[in-house]
Amino acid sequence: MGRIRPMKTLHHRILMLLAELCCVASFLLLSPAFSASLPQPVASSNPMKRWVQFELNQPESIGDQQAGKPVTLRILLRGQAIGRAPVVAICESKVFYPRTVTLEPDAAFLVWQGTVTLEPIPMSRTSVPPKAARVQVTFARSRSDKAERFLRRVVYITLDQTEPVSEERALPPVQGEALPGEDVIVEEVQKAVAPIVAHPVFEEDLGARTLSGEKKAYWRQVSQLINRTWARHVRAVRHAPSSETVKIRFKLYPNGRAQLIEVEKGSGAREIDEAGIHAVIQAQPFPPFSAELEDGPVDVHVRMRTGSQVRPLGMEPDGSPLQGKPEAPGQPSKK
Repeated sequence: MGRIRPMKTLHHRILMLLAELCCVASFLLLSPAFSASLPQPVASSNPMKRWVQFELNQPESIGDQQAGKPVTLRILLRGQAIGRAPVVAICESKVFYPRTVTLEPDAAFLVWQGTVTLEPIPMSRTSVPPKAARVQVTFARSRSDKAERFLRRVVYITLDQTEPVSEERALPPVQGEALPGEDVIVEEVQKAVAPIVAHPVFEEDLGARTLSGEKKAYWRQVSQLINRTWARHVRAVRHAPSSETVKIRFKLYPNGRAQLIEVEKGSGAREIDEAGIHAVIQAQPFPPFSAELEDGPVDVHVRMRTGSQVRPLGMEPDGSPLQGKPEAPGQPSKK
């Protein structure tokens, strides 16, 4: 009888161990099915495109920005998820001291926004004031130990234009100078309005809009001025035939000043993109607006293309060719 009890106890322990093993096996088999039944986070198949907008915090009718003076820049970022980690904008320039501003989230419009004042770096007496300041804005998520950078934009602010602006600003003759085969198209022109943070600024369809003769003449003149400076800049970086297109956007003020110049769509070649930027910088100041034109700043989109013959005529805002006879023979029409 003494041996029977230990054997019964051992047998009982073996049964308990087998029961525990069965429970563990059942849990392992059921875990995948249980996990599959839980709601899974759905990845967005259509992620929102990031969109950045810059605004100068100054009266809309004034496009002048004096060299050696502070610049107040408003920054809008859309398309970045509103989360716990704050988003900062790091502003760097050779003309201004670096500044970092924390952007405030607006969950209702899915936008981050902030305003930063850039203080100028003092120049020596012998320094020549630059015609424009390149400002690099890097967006980053601010963590406790580091900043995770995720987006970068570059904007140019024109400075201290001492060249007088005149409505009768004469255009240099085009036929008398042999220019390389390049093409400039003033493609889109639209009235600038107060930024609506609920939606990005899309290009407006102006196909049904008709322009008066005075407006046509004005945008033709803007196109010609940019065309000449573009030809000079691209000739310095391209010595062989090529076919590249860069799209530049900027804000044109009623006094003829261009501000907030950016690459809207790059060509894939940095030197071509920079040539497009500096073509606008060197072409401005443009003639001031007449009474028939807009009374506020206008957003201008310019497409510059290499590899085609010079076409002094620009494009209307609706994208159709301006009426008139080309100044040089054998120039291709817009396709």
